[in-house]
Amino acid sequence: MHPFSTFPQLAQHRERLVPSSCYGLRLVPKTAANGAQHTPSVAAPSTPFIPSPSEGGGLKHAALHFAGGTLGGMGGIAASYPLDTVKVRMQTTRGIYNGMLDTIFKIAKQEGMKTFYKGVQAPLVSYGLIKATTFGVYGNCLDYFAERAGDPFHTPTFTEIVIAGHLSGFAAAFIMAPSDAIKIHMQAASQGKGVFHESTWGCAKHIVKTEGVGALFRGFTPTALRDGPGMALYYIIYDLCKKYLPGLNEDGSHTALQMMAFGGLSGVVSWLPVYPLDVIKSRIQAPGGNQYKSMLDCAVKSSIAEGPWVLYRGCLPVLFAAVPLHGTVFMVYELWMQHTKDW
Repeated sequence: MHPFSTFPQLAQHRERLVPSSCYGLRLVPKTAANGAQHTPSVAAPSTPFIPSPSEGGGLKHAALHFAGGTLGGMGGIAASYPLDTVKVRMQTTRGIYNGMLDTIFKIAKQEGMKTFYKGVQAPLVSYGLIKATTFGVYGNCLDYFAERAGDPFHTPTFTEIVIAGHLSGFAAAFIMAPSDAIKIHMQAASQGKGVFHESTWGCAKHIVKTEGVGALFRGFTPTALRDGPGMALYYIIYDLCKKYLPGLNEDGSHTALQMMAFGGLSGVVSWLPVYPLDVIKSRIQAPGGNQYKSMLDCAVKSSIAEGPWVLYRGCLPVLFAAVPLHGTVFMVYELWMQHTKDW
């Protein structure tokens, strides 16, 4: 779930884009509710234009944003997934690998290059739903704040942006948790833990058959606690980059490489404070994870057995993966919106 820059070409649409805050734009009719014309300021905010089906942009505009987010997410996953496999191996094993490079070389030598993409189908397929959820929740939250204020040109406060980000991350956890559970089972099976499955669907059916539907949502709590604050911070960092760092194009807009760099930075920064929750989540979701009674039990047992820094094990590949993943998400999304401006 994430804020994206607003594009000048959107002003060509029938509706008018007006600033709702330094965080973004809102789509409103040409005439305000009281019949008076509203003249927007010239300054171009940096956060995304996210129309809801009820707004003037209609379903077509919403679909374009959904498609752009989906394409960006799928591209990001394809670029970063091998490092996610490395992360999970480092998080869920003990005494086998000595650092990120050792993990990469051992997987490649002992299991082959295909192993790096084991279980990729689950996050690849689910990312469209995740993006739709985060976009929808974030946009509707801003709509609610504007409606509550009684002003279509309401400027969301910093607190409102943080709340919207938290809620979008929490909502996405309902999709992310089962997707991650399937992915981690398939990644763990490659190293001899659990049952090997040829497909994502086969893995999902096996989990439900042997452990029940609830097993797909084991780890939901750490997922939600990770994605809520992580998503809020993610929104804010990208917006600040777009707002305060000048664009390198002749017209003052940001280049594709700048978008990628801003997205990568947002991903790296937003991971750092919530990473221990990801380690706990992975251990709870891995085969045999039902040995832990709670998040706290998992954290305590892991720290006692392997030291407190175990909660940051695998962090390096995550930070490396964050750059292509989130950078590609932002870049592809914005390029997509530029390409479809006249649709």
